Amino acid sequence: MPSSPKTSDLTIAFLRRGYSSTGGVEVYLKGLATGLREKGHRVVLLGTHSWPSEDWPGGEILRCRGRSLREYVREVWRHNESCPFDLIISVEKVPGCDVYRTDEGVHAAWMRERSIYLTFWDRWFQFLNPKHREKLQYEEKIFRANSTRRVISISNKITKDIISYYGYPEKQISLIYNGIPWGSSLLPVDRSKARRSLDIPQNDKIVLFVGTGWERKGLRYALSAVEMLAVRDSRIRLLVAGKGNERRYRSPVVRFLGPVTDMRGIYAAADLLIAPAIFEPFSLAALEGLASGLPVITSSLAGVSEVMISGLHGEVIGDPSDISALSSALAKWIQRSDDPIKMSETAAACSHLASQFTLERNLRETISVLEEVMAEKSKS
Repeated sequence: MPSSPKTSDLTIAFLRRGYSSTGGVEVYLKGLATGLREKGHRVVLLGTHSWPSEDWPGGEILRCRGRSLREYVREVWRHNESCPFDLIISVEKVPGCDVYRTDEGVHAAWMRERSIYLTFWDRWFQFLNPKHREKLQYEEKIFRANSTRRVISISNKITKDIISYYGYPEKQISLIYNGIPWGSSLLPVDRSKARRSLDIPQNDKIVLFVGTGWERKGLRYALSAVEMLAVRDSRIRLLVAGKGNERRYRSPVVRFLGPVTDMRGIYAAADLLIAPAIFEPFSLAALEGLASGLPVITSSLAGVSEVMISGLHGEVIGDPSDISALSSALAKWIQRSDDPIKMSETAAACSHLASQFTLERNLRETISVLEEVMAEKSKS
């Protein structure tokens, strides 16, 4: 890399190995790249062949093999040797980047949180899994102060994990909460029409679960809590939007929608959103649910709980596996949903909270951090 990069007209590399057409990380990176292009910078994606060129601002993609993290790391630095990158921004565990954004949190912390809910043998297999060991190896290198100039953390919990596990300097960590696009994408959808399109009875009580990574996001706990309530009230149903192993979660009370690109009608059809995660840096789905006026039932292990007021925007449960506490919270908010006045007040409070966490705000704060790093590099 050049030793004295300019602070304008830079070539900025983005590192993202995988691709999902419905992924929140992809939406974020494309928004950030667009903002940087508007400032006159060249944005280059180092991605695998799964990335469609037309889905990246400017279409400039350097293809990398990425069957493993190790292979992807080698590919990144092979490209770096032949391309004049002035700044490297990564959401992957690639050491030596200028800025690392912690979208997936700290892997060592995730393994610890997950192990609490595993059997002895599952914990043992997790420890021996080469993919986990590989991630931990690169994560340790990322969080060396002289390896990564700046870390962007998306929740206070993640910041604490970074410092606790790796001793990375707090002064090099910038907290920037996630944000969602605020505008036409959040225009309200008629509830009755949304339910008819999904063939959902108007009087049913719909608990919505959104996302992939169902184990981490606590789908089994959500399902158990809904099943407990459905014994007493047959109107209660769980709606799941996202990709996962449906056979593991089959139940008379659940309906799977698969990956959904336009969630507006799904949020409109729901009564509340449930997210009892055992590990979740900061859920975009929870923000979208709040923006749509839905109360959110989540756990204190989810980053979004840091900005919520329990009892106003939904409920925050200490232990996501506490089915009794989870079902009690659901019962409380399902009962509240029968009162139009109370639900109107709740919808207004939830929407107001989400309006403070826009993608536009997130991008402004992120670009400000990038400009600080650019200035630091130019001085050094």
